[in-house]
Amino acid sequence: MVDHPSKPKHGWDINSPIFRHRATMHLFPELAGTTPRATSSILFRLDTVAGSAPYFLIQSDIAPTEGNPVETKQIELVSPPVGAHISFRLAVNAIKRKGSAAGSSHKRGYGVTPIPFDGDAEADERLPRMSEWLADKLSPALGEVTIMNHQRQALGTDRFGRSQVSPFVVQVDTIDGFARVEDTAHLEYLLLKGVGRAKSYGCGLLSIRPLVD
Repeated sequence: MVDHPSKPKHGWDINSPIFRHRATMHLFPELAGTTPRATSSILFRLDTVAGSAPYFLIQSDIAPTEGNPVETKQIELVSPPVGAHISFRLAVNAIKRKGSAAGSSHKRGYGVTPIPFDGDAEADERLPRMSEWLADKLSPALGEVTIMNHQRQALGTDRFGRSQVSPFVVQVDTIDGFARVEDTAHLEYLLLKGVGRAKSYGCGLLSIRPLVD
C-alpha cells in the first residue's frame, strides 16, 4: 500500500473505517470537490478468497492514478435480462436508524439498531429480519432474493465489541446469495451507485454473475 501523509504512528488498521476510506481515495488524488467519491461512483469492499490475503475490490468511473500498485480491468456494467437468475455478493450497512429530535447531537454509529439475523427470535419483533430487509433494499431490481452466506463486522471495534481509537463505528454486512432479475434499469443503477449507506467506508458495492439455467 502506498504511504499516506496521514498514516498513524502505529501503522494502519485494516479494521478501521477511516483507513479503508483513505486507502481507497488515496488512489484518486486528483479528485476535488465536496463529494469526490459519489461524483466518480467510487465503491469498494474488502474481499477475501480462501488461501489468499484480503484485498480491496474497487469500482469507479475513472481509473486510479498511474503509478499505484494496483491491478485494473475495464468492464461494462450491464444487467442480465429480466428473468435471469444471478449470484451476487454485496457489502451493505444493515442497520435501522432510530428517530431523533431536531438538533440531536447523535454521532455516527449511535442511534442505530443492527438488522437481526434470520432466525433471531430474541430481537425486537418489530424489526425485519435480514432476508426481508435485504429483499426490500434490492427491490424492484431483484426478486426471489435468497441469502446463502452472511457475515457481519463492526469496523472500529475490537473482538469484544469495544470501541477502539476510531471516532465512530461502521457495521459491514457481507452477503452472498442468489436472486432473479426483475428490473434491468434499476439493477444497473444499483450496480453503478451502490446499495444503502456508508459507501465511503466500504459498503454498497454489489457484484453479480449470471447463472446458467
